[in-house]
Amino acid sequence: MMTIPSRLSASLTVALVALAPFTALAQQQVQNPAAPPAVRLPVVPPATAPQMPQAPVVPGAAGTEQAAAGQPAGSIRVLPSLPPKVAEEADRLGRGYLARVQPKAPSVDLTLAEGYAARERFLATAMPSRPAQIGWKVMLTARTSQEMFGTREPIAGRIFAGQISETGADIARDIGARASIEVDLAVTVKDAGIMQATNPIEAAAHIASIAGYLDVPDLLLAAGEPLTAGTLAMINAGVRAGVIGKPVAMQTSPDFVAALSNLTVRTTDGHNGAIVESRTSAILGHPLNAVVWLVGHLKARGESLKPGDVIALGSLSRPLPLKEGQTVRAAYTGLPGNGSFDVQLSVR
Repeated sequence: MMTIPSRLSASLTVALVALAPFTALAQQQVQNPAAPPAVRLPVVPPATAPQMPQAPVVPGAAGTEQAAAGQPAGSIRVLPSLPPKVAEEADRLGRGYLARVQPKAPSVDLTLAEGYAARERFLATAMPSRPAQIGWKVMLTARTSQEMFGTREPIAGRIFAGQISETGADIARDIGARASIEVDLAVTVKDAGIMQATNPIEAAAHIASIAGYLDVPDLLLAAGEPLTAGTLAMINAGVRAGVIGKPVAMQTSPDFVAALSNLTVRTTDGHNGAIVESRTSAILGHPLNAVVWLVGHLKARGESLKPGDVIALGSLSRPLPLKEGQTVRAAYTGLPGNGSFDVQLSVR
């Protein structure tokens, strides 16, 4: 744990008291109910895409998700053993992801734990030549979204090389089956000491930088299909693409860390027309609480964060449609000394 100079102890006390309720929420590890409620996806015209290919089914075998995740691209992955029907559904949705077509929802009810167990099977089919993992996405970081999907905690997904572009990038309108844009916030891990963090102050000491982030998730399922927390876990939290802004060096002072929870985020359409305005407190009360939650989540699964990992911390906006010719820019203000940063993408 970092040592805070005594002249800042009063500020630290105030910051930690303010963040305590949210840190407690982030550390909760509550199992999802066996039969979570489903959210019906709105009817949206599907993106143009080829017919779903019949990708080869990867046989299930005794093993662990951690072993599968840690193997390099091109190697034979040992997948967790799954009930035959769950394995079949993971393969089917994986083929939909690969072809960018909209499959129907799984025909089996998945708990959150079952969804995570099926994730590696889904990824093996969705990304046959999967590159190295470079980070994590955390979603459902608002209490209202957790309630909507019948869970009491966020959901995590793996981010792979090639899925994150730099600010100003062009994103194809038909990049996914049901892709959208969500305003987010990202951090980059500085060192492995982050795995000992239990609150935002401790997490900040092991984070190299923060940056604006525009997530481009793909919820995949066909219009009107029920979407549950278990299915979200299986489809890797909808990770498809993202755009990251220029990094801002993390500071470990209590004032800087406290300010991160109250940044104003204004999203515009490229012509300075406001789309949405939000605050970073929408992410578990403080965005670094998402890091604390992820640390606990990974520890429970025998995994860990590595230096250089990018973590997308959670949505700060409603899903925005991908409109050809549109530019989306998010500006973040409120850092000490009137500091600000931004991120932008264009849809082609």
